[in-house]
Amino acid sequence: MLAVCIPVYNQDVSVLIDALFKQVQLQEEQVSIVIIDDASSEKYMAQYAALPETVKVVKLKENIGRSKIRNAFLLHTNEPYLLFLDCDSMLIGDNFISDYIVNLKVNKPLVLFGASEYQKETPRIYYRLRWKYGRKVESKNYNERLLHPHLTFKTNNFLIERQTFKAHPFNEKISGYGHEDTLFGFELEKNNVFIAHIDNPVLNAHLDTNTQFLNKTDEALDNLILIWDLSGQNNELLARLKLLQVYFKYRDSKRLRWVLKSLTKPSRFFLEIGFANMTLFSFYKLCYLASIPAPKTL
Repeated sequence: MLAVCIPVYNQDVSVLIDALFKQVQLQEEQVSIVIIDDASSEKYMAQYAALPETVKVVKLKENIGRSKIRNAFLLHTNEPYLLFLDCDSMLIGDNFISDYIVNLKVNKPLVLFGASEYQKETPRIYYRLRWKYGRKVESKNYNERLLHPHLTFKTNNFLIERQTFKAHPFNEKISGYGHEDTLFGFELEKNNVFIAHIDNPVLNAHLDTNTQFLNKTDEALDNLILIWDLSGQNNELLARLKLLQVYFKYRDSKRLRWVLKSLTKPSRFFLEIGFANMTLFSFYKLCYLASIPAPKTL
């Protein structure tokens, strides 16, 4: 009935798999667990030997990226529904799998998003930017998500019907970190595939350092420009990308672009040392956009 799909890259998933396996064993329906390792370093390979034999592990020799690896699960599963979890997730409740199965039986959704949460405890200062952004911006509760079902979609905990996924796979031109879920959700909406929601979050258990998160943010901003191009510079997509709207409004001012570019390093410095202010973070992203080539037309 259901395949739990976990793309892994340089992450220990033994605790997550143990929790999933215990829940899967209690189900009457057929539920499989499938891992595709995206060419992780050697030190992460030993963990797979200790996993239950029923957990399928596919080890890639070359890294193929976040979009291709998700599409690859179609080749290594047979179940009619695929449940995708990020490899740094942790289960919060004992009914995570059963809650998804009940919803499948009752509502038969094509796409179902369960969302994620971050720890309540304030982490050390060098991990604070990722934590604060996750709690303040990314994580939306169930009622908030219902107001904007497509806008709040992420790929860290979602279920999709097999044929729907075959018809609308991830765009494999996006290989790096960030915004593959933005384009994926937009394409689903454009093709009238409704994204349903369930109150069934996981915990984002791994926090990047401020520097790691800023590096990923830079990569995501490069992808933001890419998905804008891949969409055919679609105005409906632009309408949900507020940062890009602001950038396009002022990008023709050479003086402003110069000012923004000159402030990129200072704003990043304060974010790196732990000044986790969301207004400053948004300003940094605008500064970074000013330093990379933008699409030629609108």
